[in-house]
Amino acid sequence: MIPLLRKACAFVVRDFRIESGYKTAFLIRIVDSMMLLVLFYFLSQLITPRTSPGLGEHGYGYFSFALIGLGFARYFDLTLRMFSESIRLAQVTGCFEAMMSSQTGCIAVALMSSLYGLISGGVQLVLILAAGVVGFGLDLTHLNLLATALVLVLSLTIFVAFGVLSAAAVVWLRKGDPITWILGGFGTIVGGAYFPVNMMPPWMQKIALVNPITYCLEALRMTMLQGYSVVMIAKPLAILLGIVAIFLPVSLGLFAAAVRKGRREGTLTQY
Repeated sequence: MIPLLRKACAFVVRDFRIESGYKTAFLIRIVDSMMLLVLFYFLSQLITPRTSPGLGEHGYGYFSFALIGLGFARYFDLTLRMFSESIRLAQVTGCFEAMMSSQTGCIAVALMSSLYGLISGGVQLVLILAAGVVGFGLDLTHLNLLATALVLVLSLTIFVAFGVLSAAAVVWLRKGDPITWILGGFGTIVGGAYFPVNMMPPWMQKIALVNPITYCLEALRMTMLQGYSVVMIAKPLAILLGIVAIFLPVSLGLFAAAVRKGRREGTLTQY
């Protein structure tokens, strides 16, 4: 366990040193999130539960709805990108083959590559929520901490599963990452990050039913804005558990298969 923790810390330190060399990029992400926060605040002044039937059944305003979706979407996108960008950087710098041939193992390397992204994304999520509470009056007084923590753990595990899948796509394709593009952009929109799913066209609602992000956001809004307990969100929790049980081993298996294919064909050093 101690050697494993040391390796995990080494990955976090490595990614922190790389990220700290680009302080402007980190600040730009924060500023971009705050600009979206302001945009959704003023947009919420035009959208009320009375004028939007899709919000009326939830009992809270559009700003609260959109802020949870914004924080989640930014966290999800950053975590996904950390996987693919970490693998891509290792390919470009010529150390990817050495990493995959080390005693750590390819799956452990893929998982540990996500640690800094999870921490960095968590910091950004906290900043977005804090800005919403302090600057724009976001009401989190009904927050159920235990239920929210459980939903976040399951959501983060799903993030990791899809992040490993995006890393597998980078190893397989060597250029381009369709997983991050599809899930980080289209997936969050269809999942109800910015607009209620019941206001979308029927074809989008059908996609939302098979989109894991839909159930993550549904459960988070219930626990953070309405104070739902673990028992009250049993249905979305069961769906999230099923998604984790299926997608995590599948994504890990696909990543391992992509690495084996690269070793066999001698393409791990290509980018």
